Amino acid sequence: MQVTIQVSADVAIALNQRGPPTAESRRLLRMIEIFGLTLEPMHLDTNDPNLQSYFTVEVPDYAIAQRVMDRLRQSEAVEAAYVKPPDDLP
Repeated sequence: MQVTIQVSADVAIALNQRGPPTAESRRLLRMIEIFGLTLEPMHLDTNDPNLQSYFTVEVPDYAIAQRVMDRLRQSEAVEAAYVKPPDDLP
């Protein structure tokens, strides 16, 4: 299961290593690490600033996804956090 996260432009620049880390980018990474998860860019090697703001986190189940999203939505760096719908119909 995957949580999709959209972050602010300045945090996206820092997380994509196109600028120095910010306080918010460090807090966001710590928050993800507390859950034992890893934040991955959704669109590798893109120069599009809109696409650079999207990241994913793989989670084992919906309960953990909900806890992660609840925490992420409290962050000033996060503009959106949601569970990626399944690729196939049930």
